[in-house]
Order: sequence, then C-alpha cells, then structure tokens
Amino acid sequence: MLMAKQEAIKEPDHMVQLWAHECERIYGDRLVSPEHLKTFRTFAADTAKKAFPRTNLSKFYQDVNPDPLIFANFVASLDEKLYDRFPSSEAMSAKLQEALRDYNDTNAVMDLVLFDDAMRHCCKISRIVSNNGGHALLVGVGGSGKQSLSRLSSAICMFQTMTIVISSTYGLADLKVDLQKMYIKAGQKDEGIMFLFTEG
Repeated sequence: MLMAKQEAIKEPDHMVQLWAHECERIYGDRLVSPEHLKTFRTFAADTAKKAFPRTNLSKFYQDVNPDPLIFANFVASLDEKLYDRFPSSEAMSAKLQEALRDYNDTNAVMDLVLFDDAMRHCCKISRIVSNNGGHALLVGVGGSGKQSLSRLSSAICMFQTMTIVISSTYGLADLKVDLQKMYIKAGQKDEGIMFLFTEG
C-alpha cells in the first residue's frame, strides 16, 4: 500500500519532467543565441514553478547539472523502444557506447568521442529521426561530428542512412534516381530511411 502511494507520487514528477524536456526540444532547440536560450529557460522555469509548484525543476535549468533532463526512446534497451528519461549521464554514456559498438561491428568504424554535448545531441537527433517526417538542420563547423552523430542516431532508430555523393558529373537525372530509390524503400517497402546530405 505504501509502495503504491510512493509510486503514485513519483509519477506526476516524471510527467512534469517530460513536459519540461519536450518544451526544451520544441522551443529551446530552435534558438540560436545563448542569450535567447537563457531567456527561454528563465521563462520555462518560472512557468513550471507556477504550474507545478510541488515539483522542483529548478536544477534542470541551471548551467551546471550532473543529471541531464534527457528523454530518449532507447533508455531501457536499444531494441525496446520505450521513451523514458536517462537517470544520469553515466547511464546515457553506457547506452550510447553500446550503440556505438554495435554500429562499428556492422559499418565502417567511427572513432567517435561521446562527451556530454555529443551525447545530448545524439539523443536529440534520434528523437527527431524517430518521428514521422522528422527533419533537422545541423549547424556547426566542419569536423564537429554532425554526420557521425547523425549516422549513430539513425542506427539507434534502426534506420538506413542514405547520402548523395556529389561529383562534377552528378546532375538532376542522378538526383531523381537517388530519390526514387529512397522513396521505394521508404514508401513501398516501409523501411526506415534517414536522408543525410551536406552543403559540401
């Protein structure tokens, strides 16, 4: 009886954390300047405090927080797609290291360093990829790992990554053929496809 009551009390906190996470993903990830992101987090923290006074979310809006507010669909297992929160950075690191080992077993080896920001970005990308019609523009300097994190995220979602190889002879007809191949896999065969292309 007591255990059931404790679980019932914990569950709303979990839902509030999910609300805060989704707000950050939907609104915060679209902001490009640190000042705007800080303004958003201040507003979100104030809103959460008013709307959910029994749940303390303040630590998640601080600049330094050892326990990230990150939800992903591979928290329990890479095979079991259950959208839940990572309890700690260590748990997130262990799961992503496992995913990277699985990827390297079947693909060209990626020597990827999974530091905190890289892990967070990987979780964000996998969330986008797993949504129907999900798409993202990843901005950053060359060599920052955008393609590698995208490939790893695609593998986590059990999608096939397809890219276009641009050359001096590549033309509109080639683009149509490549798109046709992707549409057949995604539309007719119902296979998960991530279309990855760069500006270069």
